[in-house]
Amino acid sequence: MILPRGADARGQVALYAVLLFPILMLVFALVLTVGTLEGTRARTRAQLDMAALTATQALDFAALARGEPPQLVAAEADRLAREYLVRNLATLDLSVSAASIAAAAEVSVLAPGDRDPLSGAVVSIPTVSIRATVPARVPLLSLVGLGPIVNVTVSGSAAART
Repeated sequence: MILPRGADARGQVALYAVLLFPILMLVFALVLTVGTLEGTRARTRAQLDMAALTATQALDFAALARGEPPQLVAAEADRLAREYLVRNLATLDLSVSAASIAAAAEVSVLAPGDRDPLSGAVVSIPTVSIRATVPARVPLLSLVGLGPIVNVTVSGSAAART
């Protein structure tokens, strides 16, 4: 008996489907995981930048009145940055409280000529730099045997301009 053309390839399609489906699902899971982490990083970076910008409002007005270059009141800048983080990180879907992230964040208030401990650059104007570690929830990781929480470390900074 002569088989019609292409009849011998029918089983190969099923084989390809069985072999490729798990690989496609793994790629899809990887894309979702990376997207989730990148989204968390971008939202957190925006919040850290805004916290640093808010902290730069802690200018020493007495020094400005005396005609001195702009300076930041370090304790007030630190307080403003952490307060901003507590209020605004709460909007993100985090596995820990925003207050604990804000308390653990590294806030550096720098005067002109200081070296930024986060970036290593020497600043020329008063600057606030913040680094925080935010736990991101990635449920797909538990499917491959990893924990569903990944720590994302993000930095942000802003300079005081008058």
